[in-house]
Amino acid sequence: MKVKIDYAQAREILESQTIGALGVERVFLYEALGRILARDVVAIQDMPQSARSNMDGYAINSKFLQENATQEFKILGENPAGNAQDSVLPLHQPFAIKTFTGAEIPQNADILAPIEQVKVESETLRLLEIPKVGQYICQKGANYRKGEKLISKGVRLNANHIGLLASLNCVFVEVFTRAKVGILVIGNELLELGESAKNGANIYNTNGHLLVAKVLENGGIPKLYPILKDTKEQVEECVNLALSECDLILSSGGASVGDYDFIAAICKERENEMVFKGVKIKPGQHISYAHFGGKQFFGLPGFPNSTLVTFELFAKEILWRLNGGYFVPITLEILLQENVSKTDSRLEFRVCNVRNVGGKWKIDFEGKKDFQSAILNNFCPLDSAYNGLCVLDSAKSVGEMVRVILLI
Repeated sequence: MKVKIDYAQAREILESQTIGALGVERVFLYEALGRILARDVVAIQDMPQSARSNMDGYAINSKFLQENATQEFKILGENPAGNAQDSVLPLHQPFAIKTFTGAEIPQNADILAPIEQVKVESETLRLLEIPKVGQYICQKGANYRKGEKLISKGVRLNANHIGLLASLNCVFVEVFTRAKVGILVIGNELLELGESAKNGANIYNTNGHLLVAKVLENGGIPKLYPILKDTKEQVEECVNLALSECDLILSSGGASVGDYDFIAAICKERENEMVFKGVKIKPGQHISYAHFGGKQFFGLPGFPNSTLVTFELFAKEILWRLNGGYFVPITLEILLQENVSKTDSRLEFRVCNVRNVGGKWKIDFEGKKDFQSAILNNFCPLDSAYNGLCVLDSAKSVGEMVRVILLI
């Protein structure tokens, strides 16, 4: 077990873990939204299967324009989208077929003249502008070719992917099984939502419901266990229950070094299953990571800010890998517009507002309070700013570049 390690070392350890997906299942198309794709999606045919019109216009053959740029064309008829009959443009004299958006380009036609660029009189048309060959036409296979990979295994499916899968007539989609995540919160002072506070020392189960939402956000299946009191027997019993029922366990509280920190005590007893305990960061230095009974376990600190930050920095990656994906955080290098003080020697992840101003990323700390306070409003900006974690190894001055992890 590694103890009180640097953040970089903790990251190396996480990345080196051998964690496979839990399984594969077939789900209905809509149920695949937000899931991790388990098989590459490959085109089974060209799309479109034949040349299609990109707009309403008239299909003609360019050879008649080469002979006479002012050539008149006789209109033979209409070719609507979905036309079940093959449309053929005769070539023995200049003909045109009115062809609507999405319709198959008639055989022998290689130019589509938009309706805005022609003059029609009775059954005859004359071009006001001469389009290029192939212009305004979606050629066969222009979207994709048969055998082309369209979505890669391991991608988390969004609404755009669902639309593409629908175009491929995919009724069912193979995705990785979602990890079951047990959430344990510990503390005599905690009340469940809906309970009445008995005194000013009581606080509501913020961390439990925060973690439920975080697990859902990241594709897991949360199971929130009843609040645990500060007794070693109850904590140990619930840890063992969660290990039997879940793939990943997140505990909040009891991870420090006090008399009632029973997660820390359990970690000490199961030292041979510990991966690391303690990382030199602020907030969240008392985080622990273990393989209890072959299951993934994180002991997160009890302050809500610390719980949130350590979930983002550590537990999130393991959850994604259990779900069959791989999470890559978005990091930005941003020029500071203000001085930032720092006295603690630990690597600090300070919450900040991230804004895109005139195409450039900027950060500020407006409305952000001391991380020592057990508050979450630091992460709930009153305006449209993004949340970010500004990574500070020392005090910084105006004009210096800082690394920012975007929280989205």
